[in-house]
Amino acid sequence: MVVSALVVTLPSDPVRSREVLAELGRDPRLTVGEPVSDRVSVIAETAHAREGAALFGQLSRLPGVRVDFVAIEYSETAN
Repeated sequence: MVVSALVVTLPSDPVRSREVLAELGRDPRLTVGEPVSDRVSVIAETAHAREGAALFGQLSRLPGVRVDFVAIEYSETAN
């Protein structure tokens, strides 16, 4: 499992900002904090590093959004 702590900078347009927050909230891999000004903390949980990288790319492509990594933790579990 890969757990990433992210800071998402939201669009300056308030309507678009609310749309982005709603979109983030619909993704079950994400836990979204309370926005502070134009930023929101997000925890992303993915099964593999490749999935985490794809999710980061997906979030980074949202119009008007900037995503920064704060921390990442990788743990491998045996099944």
